[in-house]
Amino acid sequence: MRYNVSVTSEYLQPEIETMPVEQIREMQLKKVQNIVKKAYATNAYYKKLLVEKGVTPDDIKVYEDIQKLPFLEKKIVRSAYPFELLMADQKDVREYHTTSGTTGKAIAICATQQDMDNWAMVNARELWACGCRPGDLLIMSFAYGLATGIGFHYGAQSMDMGVVPGGIGRTEFLVDLIKDFGVTTLTTTPTYGMYMVEKALEKGIDLAHDSKLKNGLFGAEPWPESTRARLEESLGIKAYNEFGMGEFLGPGMACECKEQNGMHVWADHILVECINPETGEWVGDGEQGEVVFSWIGSDSCAMLRYRSHDVASISWEPCACGRTHPKMGRILGRSDDALSISGYVVFPSKVEETLDHIKGIGNNFRMIIETVHEKDHLTILAEVENNDILNNEVEAAKLNKEVVSQCKTHLGMTPTVELKPAGSLPRDAEHGKTASKRVEDRRAPIV
Repeated sequence: MRYNVSVTSEYLQPEIETMPVEQIREMQLKKVQNIVKKAYATNAYYKKLLVEKGVTPDDIKVYEDIQKLPFLEKKIVRSAYPFELLMADQKDVREYHTTSGTTGKAIAICATQQDMDNWAMVNARELWACGCRPGDLLIMSFAYGLATGIGFHYGAQSMDMGVVPGGIGRTEFLVDLIKDFGVTTLTTTPTYGMYMVEKALEKGIDLAHDSKLKNGLFGAEPWPESTRARLEESLGIKAYNEFGMGEFLGPGMACECKEQNGMHVWADHILVECINPETGEWVGDGEQGEVVFSWIGSDSCAMLRYRSHDVASISWEPCACGRTHPKMGRILGRSDDALSISGYVVFPSKVEETLDHIKGIGNNFRMIIETVHEKDHLTILAEVENNDILNNEVEAAKLNKEVVSQCKTHLGMTPTVELKPAGSLPRDAEHGKTASKRVEDRRAPIV
């Protein structure tokens, strides 16, 4: 194994994971200073951004000076395609990745050998923190390809775990492999995890009892605590929240420990800020805001102060696990995906959380927003858990009333609710999602 640590250790890298906060911030400042100096000297694109902001490397003297650096937005990074932000010599690049490109031009991400080693390291750190040890067997069921979760694959191998490169698709076959190979750890999206459960039960396999699964790391989409409970019960595991972005290679940016109450952002690799999305200023410790990431562990590019538009909280409060790296709360939604409906701000993730707590409601829903009599109107299509209830008018009406009531309580507004048969709403299982589209906004665009 690459890491010199006992299997009984709580930490894969104790010195780094429990480093005093003051030392962490000193290290982060030095790494930011080094990247800014290198980019200013070698990268014309990033130097232009600094000049436009009126900043030079000499201006970054103390930790708070990080706020002087320009924000990177997706459109800025896209305009640097393919290699305008590259600081390394292209002959030293060992892997090329891209974002999916589903919302516009893809973003190219380059990784040197040092980047690849670091990526394996932080993913191994996550797996270890969630209870994995040498000799365990991982099935990696995020997608393989240009936009990929392969960091888990590399991380597992670096700590002497076995890997089944499952990917997404042929779900029934993957279920067989989990059972037959004795897989102990699953990494995938929470919705694909639940889809695996459905397909397993169709085959007469109860993964909670018929497999050796013991832990799972789930990410790539927001998911509430109620989904954790369902995953843990259905798979017989401890389910951990994990976070990564394609612009930073993918998984390995943040992950929960055994406390399961926030994701540690690996501060030697990623510097995280939480800002007011309107003003760009830092919010208080533990307060909700937009999360901003800087890839300070990068050997290849100047990815500093990248606005994720994900809404969460960041706290440096001590964790009971002993790790000192800051913790990110659950992703509540996106600052640019928040829906304004009749003056109310509604996140689809909040709708999901509300529905998940209602007995009798299934895994899938869709929000339809339209203009009715010159006013916004929200209709929620919600799958039921068992289709029998739809044949009982009294029980169906009772469930419908409960959904309306809970939405009014938790969303602040009263939607129309339509109950749908289980499995009737569109699914996109190939990409690990339970619904092809959570939101359908039929309102005329504002001109």
